Amino acid sequence: MNHQPFVPSLSSLTRERFGVSFKHAMDMARTRLLVAAAVFSFGILIIGGRLFELAVLRHGEEPSLAERDLTLGLRTGRADIVDRHGQMLATTITTSSLYANAKQVINAQEAAQRLLTVLPNLNLKETLRRLQSDRPFIWIARHLTPQQRHEVLRLGIPGLSFMRDQRRIYPHGSLAGHVLGYTDIDNRGIAGIEKGMDSVLGSQDEPLRLSLDLRLQHIVRDEVLKGMEEFGALGGCGAILDIRTGEVLAMTSLPDFDPNHPTNSTEEELFNKVTLGIYEVGSIMKVTNTVLALESGIATLATRFDATHPLKVGRFTVTDFKGKNTWLNVAEIFVYSSNVGAAKMALTVGAEKQRAFMKKLGYLEAPVFELPEVGAPLVPKRWREANTITISYGYGLSVSPLQVMLGIATMVGGGERKKPTLIFQPHMPPKGEQVITKENSRRILQLMRYVVKYGTSRKANIPGYYIFAKTGTANLREGKRYQTDRVMANFVGVLGTQIDDPRYVVYVMLEDPKRLQKTYGYNNAGWNAAPVGGRIIARIAPMVGCVPFEEETEPLDPFFRNVKF
Repeated sequence: MNHQPFVPSLSSLTRERFGVSFKHAMDMARTRLLVAAAVFSFGILIIGGRLFELAVLRHGEEPSLAERDLTLGLRTGRADIVDRHGQMLATTITTSSLYANAKQVINAQEAAQRLLTVLPNLNLKETLRRLQSDRPFIWIARHLTPQQRHEVLRLGIPGLSFMRDQRRIYPHGSLAGHVLGYTDIDNRGIAGIEKGMDSVLGSQDEPLRLSLDLRLQHIVRDEVLKGMEEFGALGGCGAILDIRTGEVLAMTSLPDFDPNHPTNSTEEELFNKVTLGIYEVGSIMKVTNTVLALESGIATLATRFDATHPLKVGRFTVTDFKGKNTWLNVAEIFVYSSNVGAAKMALTVGAEKQRAFMKKLGYLEAPVFELPEVGAPLVPKRWREANTITISYGYGLSVSPLQVMLGIATMVGGGERKKPTLIFQPHMPPKGEQVITKENSRRILQLMRYVVKYGTSRKANIPGYYIFAKTGTANLREGKRYQTDRVMANFVGVLGTQIDDPRYVVYVMLEDPKRLQKTYGYNNAGWNAAPVGGRIIARIAPMVGCVPFEEETEPLDPFFRNVKF
């Protein structure tokens, strides 16, 4: 039997070699998968670490606004402000703000210089410092216009981006600047109603409706500004108050400012004379003094006081401007504006009652009001006899124009004290405190009518309308001394529909009006503040529904039927 050696067949060799190759391929594939998984895991770790750095460890300057989802629509976050008729006074618009990732800015020096060609208000040194900071987020400029945004994009600077932002705007500029105030760059209230009602404006969607009437606001500002120019005054203010509701319908203080650009304004322009200014108001305080005499029971309209000679008070002497130098009754003392007669009345009443009455009218403490800019009155620390005398004719007690308006509204409006407000009142507010009797309220109103017809407010008289008024001229103080040639001229007028129906208080103040040829060398309020007040009343009367009368109604109080001034 022949034995031949074993030789594997071709199919067996193929199978053996294929098994070795398949095993090798599987090992290679497994190795590659492990490497890929390791690379992928490493990439995930890098991305996660970067996200952790940006979200937790970064220390840039970006605000919370940068963290918002920019794919979502932005809520303005602050309610509009409108006047009593719905006219827009303040609103919020969407703008673009420019920021940069300093890590991506290739050439900070060049980028800063090119940005200044489009945004010249940028500070080159500060902008360069920011771009060189290596921070992932830095603000460059806030609230750009569409044109500015377009021009920055054309620069093509790497690392710059835009974010949707919000800006508060005031369509009427400076018209109601002191009432509205303004916000900071992040829309937080800084002054005016924006600050006083900040929480309300930031939490509601409905517009905040103010008591202001934009038409009346324009008239008051226009006439006070004209009055300043006409009489050479350094400043001035004006306001209108609704006697029945306590609503402020207009308020202007000049010089004023544009709330769209508050940083460009001076301290004097930002100062609200109506609410924050504290002044001695001169003979306007005789309204209070006369009502006090009637209310205290020490006098009637017919009671006479000796105004024959000046009154000596220590080393000072109280005199009358163009005095009558005779005995005068209470009505004559008021209409002729006798300082001597007013002082004699106040001394008869006494310091204690005078102070108590001033407190009831709200003259001894700052009024509660929606604006944060409210001044506190300057009150004597010790209410001596000398204080009683000087306060009777408007010196020694400094109050704001807002306080004067409220006091006058109380005394002529039936004796009921209302709270002042800048918020629209759709319904009649609740009854206030009764400070004086309705009878004495009617008497002082009639006396103020005679001041317009025969006294110092004749230049405020508008034929056919019931206007009641009083002027006050107070010398300005420099340190502890009064200046003889510089004054604060004040006018307070009341517009009514009937002889016994007062509706609106109008206040005008001119700071340091000049002695002019047209005023015959006088700078008293009757020559400057009174005509300005009269022009305001003439323009607003038809707007507020006052119809001219053909024949004036006889006064209700019998005393006036036989009185002649």
